[in-house]
Amino acid sequence: MSSPTPSSPTPNRPGPAAELAALRRVQRRVGAIAFFAVAIHGVLGLIVVAHVVKGEDRGADAVLLLVMSGVFAVVTYVVVRLILAARLWAPAWIALSLVPTAIGFVWVL
Repeated sequence: MSSPTPSSPTPNRPGPAAELAALRRVQRRVGAIAFFAVAIHGVLGLIVVAHVVKGEDRGADAVLLLVMSGVFAVVTYVVVRLILAARLWAPAWIALSLVPTAIGFVWVL
């Protein structure tokens, strides 16, 4: 009997197509995590700036910054879902993306 060649699939090792699909999935996840880690700073930064602005008796500007934080959170959600190649409509994830902004409204106002 001949031994299997390294490129042929064996019961314990997936084929090259499966390995490539798994690699692409990992690449998408790493990219999404990296983008999220950078973008969340914008969401949280807008909330902190709203808090500072509120302390200067500029309440209308603080509300505008909090609304911008919510918009930025939703844009971050959409881009992460696009990177992951996942469906965009996921109400639970949309609500979760707006949690920092909701907490910001409670904290600032």
